[in-house]
Amino acid sequence: MVAKNETKLAATIMVQGIASHVGKSALVAALCRILMQDGYRVAPFKSWNMALNSYVTADGGEIGRAQGEQAEAAGIEASVHLNPILLKPKGPGQAEVIIRGRHFRNVDYETRSQEAYLNFSMQIISESLDFLRREFEIILLEGAGSPAEINLQRQDVANMKTAALASSPVLLVCDIDRGGALAAAVGTMLLLSEEDKKRVAGFIFNKFRGERAVLEPGLKIVEEKTGIPVLGVVPYLTQTGLGEEDGVALDCSSEIVELQSERLRVCVLRLPYVANFTDFDALAREKDVSLFYASTPEELLGADAVILPGTKNSIHAMHFLLESGLASMIKELAESGVPVVGICGGYQLLGRSLADLSGGEGGGEPLLLSGLGLLPTETSFYQQKRVSRINATACLPFAHAEEVEGYEIHLGQTKRDFDCTPAFLLENGTEDGAVSSAGTVWGTYLHGLFERPGFRRSWLNTLRVRRGFPRLSPSVPENKGSRFDLLADAVRGSLDMSAIYRLLSLTGPRNGGK
Repeated sequence: MVAKNETKLAATIMVQGIASHVGKSALVAALCRILMQDGYRVAPFKSWNMALNSYVTADGGEIGRAQGEQAEAAGIEASVHLNPILLKPKGPGQAEVIIRGRHFRNVDYETRSQEAYLNFSMQIISESLDFLRREFEIILLEGAGSPAEINLQRQDVANMKTAALASSPVLLVCDIDRGGALAAAVGTMLLLSEEDKKRVAGFIFNKFRGERAVLEPGLKIVEEKTGIPVLGVVPYLTQTGLGEEDGVALDCSSEIVELQSERLRVCVLRLPYVANFTDFDALAREKDVSLFYASTPEELLGADAVILPGTKNSIHAMHFLLESGLASMIKELAESGVPVVGICGGYQLLGRSLADLSGGEGGGEPLLLSGLGLLPTETSFYQQKRVSRINATACLPFAHAEEVEGYEIHLGQTKRDFDCTPAFLLENGTEDGAVSSAGTVWGTYLHGLFERPGFRRSWLNTLRVRRGFPRLSPSVPENKGSRFDLLADAVRGSLDMSAIYRLLSLTGPRNGGK
């Protein structure tokens, strides 16, 4: 029995993978929803995360986007403890370290591998995990990459070290769609230490297309060679309803857009260290839009609009635009009337200049760099970072006085000329962004704007009118809760939930389940 003054710690189970992008985050979100449906107070936890798509908590903290959405799936408010250490790559070997939602420092790879840094990381992880285990009944931990990267195991705080800290059984997720997953499952076990092997309690094969009977002989061999049971085969889900965290997802999303298509061709530039590209997921879901990513000038030909997304390193991105010839092409398109939009770092690039006097963005050397010059603005970089959720009112000609909501994550500060119209009026009374005199080029620091159906359709209708297409009404707002329920239903039927409950030392659904 638990002593009267003691708090019972939450049960734990950890989802790791044989590689990156195998679907760990989606499975954790699904399990969060399933366990919440079954009557438990559950929270996700990713001790260490490297991602450029982030999520802003209610108190202005910055965590991995997946943990924010997993919290939504679990029906809880996202906390900085869900992802206590977040790294955002910003240059070769360089990354910004965010500790419990706040900027900590920029570090290089050598620093990240030092014993003192690793000990510090484990202390932060331990404190946040302990906090969550006292607040919830179940913690669903998520690893990063693979636990069997033999060159990184000593400094890997995201996988088995965290599992040991939580005394957690581990489920290994394998992406069967890529091929080689059966061999990788066996190989991963061979590379783990004896102590870590004991933590692996089951395999989950994810993204399966085809007949289960064809896969079954291979699954039996995996079980025989490893002694570990297969606890589920999850089908390939085309729409999970979750945003991506990793830029590797862009490699899988390239779409060849027919120039004669009756859909709008919206081009997002694939900038170096592109960040928060989930800003455009809602655009991609519109039936009259073909959204694609481009990294060469030729790919921009025929685009109905060009979007410069966020980037962790605007200086590096500006050099890329100049060296690739994209800068000249963007200017030509803007001069011909093609709408150009900049979000966050992309907004900074649209201005006249970028001043990095501290050298924080440019790799240590102070510099002043010319921007694209499409907006009468100037950006300076400082060490203080702005992170917040915010509501605003649009000042844009196509959506004047329309209310929007979004979030800010940026280090730079941008000033516009006094006679330049702002893009938005923020709820705190300050102005954000800038609009060109013609109204076709605009930029803002606000992420998430296109999630609002009215604002999204107002902008798309300006593109439709330019193409000679009729205007369309806004799409019906999506019910994110329903998307989580659909994900949970698909995953629940594919997993041995009884075995998972046994690993959690729980008897099963508290309320009888769905």
